[in-house]
Amino acid sequence: MSKKSAGRKATAGRVEAASAVATIYDDIESAWLAQRPDLDMAMACTFLRLERVNQLHDQRVQAISKTVGLHIGDLHVLLALRRSGKPYELRPTDLFRALLVTSGAMTKRVGRLQQGGFILRVSANDDGRSELVRLTAKGLATADRGIAEIVKGVASVTERSGLTKAEIATLDRCLRKLLAVNMTADASEARGRRASAS
Repeated sequence: MSKKSAGRKATAGRVEAASAVATIYDDIESAWLAQRPDLDMAMACTFLRLERVNQLHDQRVQAISKTVGLHIGDLHVLLALRRSGKPYELRPTDLFRALLVTSGAMTKRVGRLQQGGFILRVSANDDGRSELVRLTAKGLATADRGIAEIVKGVASVTERSGLTKAEIATLDRCLRKLLAVNMTADASEARGRRASAS
């Protein structure tokens, strides 16, 4: 079999698999429509599709993390430091808040990255008692390689999906609305838990 025909066969296989996954969510939506026609399941099914899209993106980022020799969480730390701008340093508290993880998880990530030579711990100028986490040259190069690969992967998915810039902008606006509602609800629940505990 030639390389060209092998490539076509592999592409066809991926298209069939993607079509089968899309059909699964269509089947779920149809089944609920038949079983509970009194319920509007459209948004719930959209969330299912969003969840799957996120899982697939996460798998791509995990694969990229492996190619640069890191856990996915560790790569996220390097990316957070890189986007902070020169001198590419943040307090550990800023890191765990930005990445929505616990301080314990961040301590482990920072420890691994320091051991691998990707970051340094340095004293903060304004407070000798606190420390900053700073990218090394190795960490900077790894972060740049990682984000370039992520953007390349996303561009490939976008191109294959056929989404236009206008559609992506609309999708982004919709997701921002959903996030705003969910974040407000989370904050209200947290206040309620604190009130009941006191």
